[in-house]
Amino acid sequence: MEHNFLEENEDFEDDEDEGTARVSVRAPLGTRLALKSVLEQHQAWAQRLQAHHKARLKNLRPAQRDHLLDEQHQELHRLRRQGELLDTRDTLVAFGLRQEIQARGWDHPWPDVNLLHIPLGRFPGSTRTGSYPESLPLRLPGALVDQVSAGCWSTSKDSIHQLRQWRDDRAPRVLRPDATRPEELAAAAEYRRLAVGVITTGEVYRAGIRHGLHAALHASMPPQIAALAPR
Repeated sequence: MEHNFLEENEDFEDDEDEGTARVSVRAPLGTRLALKSVLEQHQAWAQRLQAHHKARLKNLRPAQRDHLLDEQHQELHRLRRQGELLDTRDTLVAFGLRQEIQARGWDHPWPDVNLLHIPLGRFPGSTRTGSYPESLPLRLPGALVDQVSAGCWSTSKDSIHQLRQWRDDRAPRVLRPDATRPEELAAAAEYRRLAVGVITTGEVYRAGIRHGLHAALHASMPPQIAALAPR
């Protein structure tokens, strides 16, 4: 896999052995603190469940132990996948990102998109990094990262081509922040109109983070973990 749709200093590093990709996402100030706060409760639930799992493994023969370990792994995976146990930053964001992809109607194959052909670099219409001072390193499923890249490119490519043509037809300084001339203001308005059609990966990842935070904050303790609570 190769991920070329970069925006706001987002970097990708594939880990093909595990089917994951390292992603660095720019986020608003306070995102790290918010994640830490909501993860603490879920981590306490996970510790309770893992302690129960560990106790069940005692005094088992190797074959029994391997079978039970597999069952326990599958249980943790299911709880995390369903958003009932969001005890790591990566798990929380992956869950939220799947929700965002589904909400956008992007949860389908992109047969006409070749990720290797998506251009490198910041696309026209991207938000500047100063708006998002925090950088979040994540390790997400590679297929999920591919889905985001393909969806963004497929949705935005026409607007990106129009913005590039717009820039080619105008002087480099036409978008001066202190512009006052009517023709400059008109040009800036046209640029903003075209930029609305550009959906960046950063935009989608940040939405996924918001979904994940909301899910973790409002989640109840899973019944199988609640049953283990001290009485």
